[in-house]
Amino acid sequence: MSATKPTTATGMVDPLTGRAVRRHPDTGAYFVKASGAAHFWGRVLDAVVFLVGYVILAAVAAVVRESMMDSGSTLGYNDGFWLTLYVVLWFVDLFVYGMIWGTVGSVGDAAAGMRSVRIKNGTTAGAWLGGWRAICWSFFPFFVVMVIAAALSGGGDDTWDPKFAAMDRRSGIANGQQPVPDPKVVAAEQAAAAQQQNLPNLYGQRPDARP
Repeated sequence: MSATKPTTATGMVDPLTGRAVRRHPDTGAYFVKASGAAHFWGRVLDAVVFLVGYVILAAVAAVVRESMMDSGSTLGYNDGFWLTLYVVLWFVDLFVYGMIWGTVGSVGDAAAGMRSVRIKNGTTAGAWLGGWRAICWSFFPFFVVMVIAAALSGGGDDTWDPKFAAMDRRSGIANGQQPVPDPKVVAAEQAAAAQQQNLPNLYGQRPDARP
């Protein structure tokens, strides 16, 4: 029998953005997910930064190879070695960028005003886990589909990992403001109360009942 998954919903909204306020189950602290658009463009920027870094590394490797070929080194003509090196550099670049992402936050996080945190307690992934999470970027088609889906749904879930969410660092909650009741919830409760008052017999009360 599986344990009941703790809910993060609070029924309140952020006073600045109007988006739903959630609660970290382990700590009780409030947080607001980044908007779908912010999350999408932040991750797109991360992909661009990563690719620029990889191109630089690959260019340096190409220069080194050219120099070795000019010097007559047989290693410079070993296509298999250099192909393997380019693949290794791809994953090294991913892992290093992920380490940054999991600790101080990525470039996309900074630009979009968000931070990838654990839903259960609000902590970041850390360098080691952050690096491995970034390795999943190697599945770019899947990653892009998930990011687009998150943007269209309007949510800030951290794409493929349901344990993490992109927290909005520009929300009122993140800047010390208190959450406010969700107008939709308040309206629903008022409507239910009015219905109960107008239809007393439905709720076991007689119109002529005296206190």
